[in-house]
Amino acid sequence: MTNATSSGTLPGMTSVFHKMVEEEHHLEDIARDGYAPATLAIVLGAIMLALIAIVGVALGVTLVVYYFG
Repeated sequence: MTNATSSGTLPGMTSVFHKMVEEEHHLEDIARDGYAPATLAIVLGAIMLALIAIVGVALGVTLVVYYFG
């Protein structure tokens, strides 16, 4: 006797398929509705923080090399 269901698929495959379909519907909903207005501000804020961190590290390294190098 095998582990197949009456449809001929493995038991775990059905749940994987349903999860994939649900994820696809979720992505379609996001694409249809668009992103929330706050998303742009969050993304721009994260970019600004990353740039400030990068420039700060570069400036710090430059000053250390200039004064102690």
